[in-house]
Amino acid sequence: MSDDGFAALAARSEMLRNEHCLLLQGLRSFQQKLVDLVGGLRCRGDSEIFTFEEFIDSEGECYGTIQGYLHFDGKELFIGSKEEPGPSWEPAYWTVCSLEKAGVEWQRMVSGQNVLDSLLANLLVSLDAEFEKTAPVVQSLTQFMTIEKAEIDTDLDQIFSGNQVLLDSWLKARKLILPDPDQSISLSCTHIETVLKLCLKNLGEEGYESYAIEKLIKRLLSVLRTSSIIDLATSEMLQGVGTMCHGIGTLRNDTSHGKDEGYIANSPEVAQTVSHLAGVVSVFAMKQTERAMKAR
Repeated sequence: MSDDGFAALAARSEMLRNEHCLLLQGLRSFQQKLVDLVGGLRCRGDSEIFTFEEFIDSEGECYGTIQGYLHFDGKELFIGSKEEPGPSWEPAYWTVCSLEKAGVEWQRMVSGQNVLDSLLANLLVSLDAEFEKTAPVVQSLTQFMTIEKAEIDTDLDQIFSGNQVLLDSWLKARKLILPDPDQSISLSCTHIETVLKLCLKNLGEEGYESYAIEKLIKRLLSVLRTSSIIDLATSEMLQGVGTMCHGIGTLRNDTSHGKDEGYIANSPEVAQTVSHLAGVVSVFAMKQTERAMKAR
């Protein structure tokens, strides 16, 4: 064979290896998408069963098949298969293997759109079943959660009632928890900024008006730490307040700025948590500021 023939063979081989690699990468990408969407939800699913291979005798009659399906266990994709009828006519059992071990031929088969769609449909059934099992239990516990949240809200309302500006900003964020969680998160962050600016003003600070929440809390913590009333334990708590403010600020930026395609809005539960965190942070900052002012 000429050198040209070997060169052509090498080129074709490289092309095929690349396609095989892309095939597996595509399945792994599909797997990662599933993990991103349903990971941690105890959700499993199977595609419809289809025929991998048929065994035909000399007369053209089918005397056996290898059947298969695509399985997702919540973390990874696997391929299940069994031979019908089994060897020596024994009962056939399903075996499961990884995508890599299954090989290219079966990887191609499970990549069909009908296979992938049937797996997605089965995952939806699995999610619905899990929801139906969980929802009644959650409903029975809601009464306790509602009471607890109401008590927290009432306590914070009373604390902020002494300042109409703070009370208004607090109530605006709280009222949007259910109808617009993202906007509620944004307003909760604004509420903390309003409180922190008021604290800095009361402490006689200047030049903070344009600061975002992260810089505001950093400035306030710096002022409070110079006060002789702040002990080590309180200082550590203040550090925790700074971390919470940074997290809330980051979450606000994610909800307020341009959203990428596929953005998933925050749930009312997240907005409720942020609302309560905003209230706690605000109260803690106000109390520590009040202590620092009395110590002067």
